[in-house]
Amino acid sequence: MMPKSYIVFKWVIYSLATLFMMAFQALLLNQIEIMGVIPFLYPMLPAVVSMYEGGRRGPVFSLIFGLVCDLLIPSPFKGFFTIAFTLSALLSSRVAEDLLSPGFLCGILVSALSLALTGCLRIFIGLLSGGGYLELMAWIALIESLATLPFAVIVLPIYGTIHKRCAVDY
Repeated sequence: MMPKSYIVFKWVIYSLATLFMMAFQALLLNQIEIMGVIPFLYPMLPAVVSMYEGGRRGPVFSLIFGLVCDLLIPSPFKGFFTIAFTLSALLSSRVAEDLLSPGFLCGILVSALSLALTGCLRIFIGLLSGGGYLELMAWIALIESLATLPFAVIVLPIYGTIHKRCAVDY
């Protein structure tokens, strides 16, 4: 078992990395437009953390990150990011525990799954609220996912380094 101070240190470092990624999104990615869509890193972040931290700690991080995003970012409804990111974390941790070991390939897969899950939830909410533009919403979700996925090469090494440097074997 890790000392409590070490666990707190690890999560402070994860939080600082996440703040860095949020600044990267706000200052750089929000200025880029690909086929009318802005890359959106946020769904990828809790998925990657959950891949490394597993099914207990990852969803807690994702829940908190989702709450922060719900307070800061417009969404289809209040609580959208909390639900989407928690589901993404649960899915990502299962993939990392049962399908692929955590690493680059698993990180790409969980990032893609998280982006797809978030896009599908947006489409579902859009259809429930009377939007009948399924093809358009699906196209936007696909372009957003494809525009965002290459940025996994930035996200994965940052969170992977934190996970490796803050791992303690007892």
